[in-house]
Amino acid sequence: MRLFRSRHRRQPELLGTRAHEVVRLHGDLDVNNADATGRRLVRLVDGGAEVLEVDLTNVHYLSPDGCAALFMALRTAQAHSTRLVITHADERARSVLHQIGLSRALSAGHGDDS
Repeated sequence: MRLFRSRHRRQPELLGTRAHEVVRLHGDLDVNNADATGRRLVRLVDGGAEVLEVDLTNVHYLSPDGCAALFMALRTAQAHSTRLVITHADERARSVLHQIGLSRALSAGHGDDS
């Protein structure tokens, strides 16, 4: 079972501006949960996040189908001028992100696939 944890980062001097949302994904991100995960990420962007950081530290497996969630979030982020940042992807996840073109899409849209 995957857990989806969201956390707000607000600096005192930035109160009143759009938040930096941090989402920590856990478990596998694959065809079984990509749609639901994508919808939750989209809701965070729609909620006014200026930056949406998706932390993949505890993602054990990222499939190309699972990346659909990240593409869904990226498409919405670009429409809202939100910065999408993917962090702590392990070597296998970075390879999948690169193979499907998400790392290039993030680089083109201010993101980071580190």
